[in-house]
Amino acid sequence: MIVRRAKGWLEGSFAPSVTALLLLLAGAPAMAQSVSFSPATLSFSPAGPYSVPRDAAVGSQIASAMAAATASKITCALIETASVNGTEISAGSGIYQTSVSGIGVSFYVVNGASQTLITSTNGGYTSGTISAPGNGSLPGIQANMVVTGQVVSGYSLTSLPTVTVTFTPTGSCSWSTGIPTTLATSANNSAVVPITCTVTTPGVSVNLPAVSLTALSSVGSTAGGTPFPIGLSCASGANVYITLTDATTPTNTSSLLTLASNSTAQGIKLQILNSAGPVSFGPDSAVAGTTHQWFLGASSSVNGVTLTVQYYRDDTNPAGTAPATLSAGSVHAQATFTMSYQ
Repeated sequence: MIVRRAKGWLEGSFAPSVTALLLLLAGAPAMAQSVSFSPATLSFSPAGPYSVPRDAAVGSQIASAMAAATASKITCALIETASVNGTEISAGSGIYQTSVSGIGVSFYVVNGASQTLITSTNGGYTSGTISAPGNGSLPGIQANMVVTGQVVSGYSLTSLPTVTVTFTPTGSCSWSTGIPTTLATSANNSAVVPITCTVTTPGVSVNLPAVSLTALSSVGSTAGGTPFPIGLSCASGANVYITLTDATTPTNTSSLLTLASNSTAQGIKLQILNSAGPVSFGPDSAVAGTTHQWFLGASSSVNGVTLTVQYYRDDTNPAGTAPATLSAGSVHAQATFTMSYQ
């Protein structure tokens, strides 16, 4: 358009600008369908450093993280798949290794109240058909940091598994490429410190008094009870357990301690008592639930345990393998103790 002015010509036009604007609007692409996770990283809570009882039961949860998924402009039905980028501690367990021995991570697809563990079986998780979400929510992901075995000291969680989640359209749809998202896991202040006790009396020697045979005249009678302590210095945050093991006969699960081969007395064994009575022996193991393991208390309040050892009139030889008549002589025996922090 050319506008005539009284004084000369002025060339100009608004129409081309309008046309350009219309072309720009016409050429703008529609916003594509998408899936977003919030937060974008699975950050474990509570944050570290993590103080974990050294012998906590396998599967005990240390921390967790959750990411919610939201769809944008998705008008097609979907199939969700998920796989973990890491190494399972055992095939199909759904628990994946970290850089700290004794600590792993498991991942779950969370759909309302339903949680499905992601394992390596069949290549990972695959959902049924998910109705078109539009701009709505989709199943999210939860990560749990868990105990996988005895926790080792001196390490940090510098390496953690990740999870890849993909939503792929199914049925009649104008697009076919899946929407993948890889969620990293993060543990702030990630040092791991096993909670344990320091034994302040690692070796205890007990001298029992000499007693007369008449004090042990009948089977089951006892004499010479002598108390002895095991000193402990414990960090708070764990429950402390202990197991006594017969050093001469490690498979012994009775309450009578086998005499060593250099003992000469006959018809006598030793018995160790705690505050509840005679202690039965168990294997040299710190695993939770070990045979004849007993509870000492919370580590914040435990500073030791006092035991008593006494003679016990038995009717077998020192090795406990044959009948024996009571006779005087020397008595030697050894027991070990194993602490467990759960």
